[in-house]
Amino acid sequence: MKKNSLQKVLATALVGAMAMGTLAGCGDDSAASNSSAASSSAPASSSQASSSAPADSSQASSSSSETAEPGIAGFTAFENNVTLRIPVYDRGDSGNGCSDVQDNYWTNWVQENFGDQYNITVEYVAITRNAVMNDYAMLAAGQDLPTVCMEYDYDKLATWQAEGYLQPYDMEQLKTVAPTFYQNMVDNNIDIYTKLNGEDYLCLGTRPYGNTNYTWITWYRQDWIEQVGMTGYPKTNAEKLELFQKLVDAGIAEHPAGGVKVAGAGADQNYGWRDQPQDELTWATTGDYQVPALSTEAQKRLLKFENELYNRGFKDPEYYTRDTSEANSDFINGKIFEWSAYTSSTIDPLVAFYETNPDAKLGVVVNSGTLETDPEWGSTNSFRPTNVFGCMTAFSNNATEDEVKAAMMYMEWLSQEENLFTMTWGIEGVNYTVGEDGDPVAVADQKGLAEQQGHNNNVDYWMIVTAAKTLGSVEKDIKAISPQGLPQDFYEDILANYKGQDKLYNNGAYSDCNFATSFDSVAEYGDSLKEQVYPEYRDQLTMCKPEEFDALYDELSQKYLDAGYQAIIDERKEAYEAGLSTKLPQ
Repeated sequence: MKKNSLQKVLATALVGAMAMGTLAGCGDDSAASNSSAASSSAPASSSQASSSAPADSSQASSSSSETAEPGIAGFTAFENNVTLRIPVYDRGDSGNGCSDVQDNYWTNWVQENFGDQYNITVEYVAITRNAVMNDYAMLAAGQDLPTVCMEYDYDKLATWQAEGYLQPYDMEQLKTVAPTFYQNMVDNNIDIYTKLNGEDYLCLGTRPYGNTNYTWITWYRQDWIEQVGMTGYPKTNAEKLELFQKLVDAGIAEHPAGGVKVAGAGADQNYGWRDQPQDELTWATTGDYQVPALSTEAQKRLLKFENELYNRGFKDPEYYTRDTSEANSDFINGKIFEWSAYTSSTIDPLVAFYETNPDAKLGVVVNSGTLETDPEWGSTNSFRPTNVFGCMTAFSNNATEDEVKAAMMYMEWLSQEENLFTMTWGIEGVNYTVGEDGDPVAVADQKGLAEQQGHNNNVDYWMIVTAAKTLGSVEKDIKAISPQGLPQDFYEDILANYKGQDKLYNNGAYSDCNFATSFDSVAEYGDSLKEQVYPEYRDQLTMCKPEEFDALYDELSQKYLDAGYQAIIDERKEAYEAGLSTKLPQ
């Protein structure tokens, strides 16, 4: 495996951005303002050439001529049919949406309204949401990668580049074929993130309100709290443990904390367990989303609390055999205290919950906006902000010249307001109605409709352009994604949570460190650490006797470091010291 050199000179185009030095502070409610401010810390890029070769240039375009003018006005149909393969998340039973993500009303709509116009066959490739890296690895091993590789996490794209999955692209071609998509990157100041190792690999969608994670909501049983004589959501972990004991003693819930097996990227995020203010080197070397940070103090605190939950019987003793669908069922059937999901106008588990528990009363966890620390357990109300950019798209190493162009055409077509609106909102009178204010209102229950939208109003189909639909203000946008047609209205709480997170941003809640280079160590060890080693060690630490926890944590941390995590830390440190990373605010 070729080792990335970190001693190359910094790319001239990004020196100005690095000179600004830090991530910016809170923005206002404007998505453009938030993105513009936060992007001031784009990592400088190495000028080293990529180890991945582009598609064979001998494969000439089969279109009748090159694009005559920028954008859709210059599109012509390909002379020979081109197959465009686009990934789409298969979320299984995790929530709402059409069951067949590869063949449904909306995939057919794209084919009829885009593909047929330009002699392109559009195929969707299902990617298991909680096994993204495994699925892509299997596709790569079979030389069957989709035309584009897409993900929300920067580190994953960097890993794919290091593993040779991707090819660089011609920025001038993107500007010509997809000028609207390109201009969206420029307008949101995210075009400075396109490079890996000195070459353009990434096309980045936008992310409104990226300094928060306001769409990820935790609902809890407010009625249970009241039943046992307490008031609002527990303010400390000690209060949560007290509440759980009361729920067990009252016979309300046997295992109120529930629990599912842990695996994959994003497992056991420790953002709310870190020391504040954060140490920048620790943040840069161990603070990412992809590989669990076993060996750190923050991870120790998190797992020590999990150990407490398990040993006191609050956690399901068979949690390590259970998946997300079982957690959804536990919530619906009134077995667990709280449940989290991305909010949208239609959330099937919430609908089912109220059908099963018509008299229940739910609350929403709202961030106070002030950094709060639990003195006993060391946790805080900090959180993981989403990136200033949304989904990142890169072209696979086996994509031909025609396929790359077809993908750019798709990105431009979907960026058009009328096409994005239809994919986002659906059909008037079927998927949405128009409110008195003239804004669309999503139909709450679309089950059984031929036109039923996919997860979160088709987000997995339009994520290539934007991570969230927007009507121009955060109030309207939160109203649009608040669950509709339920006995309770959560709009005010979801808005309050957004405002709290927005206030807390840059006061303990920071985006992950981004690097302008890929890491051989992550490519070599990352999958085995997060898929095999960490789940095994995590379960041992969760289920051991409390008095054995500290010694076992030290033992397993060293084994984890030896299994490759130390190599990842060292390579990230090298990149950080070479100036190839973002920085914390000063």
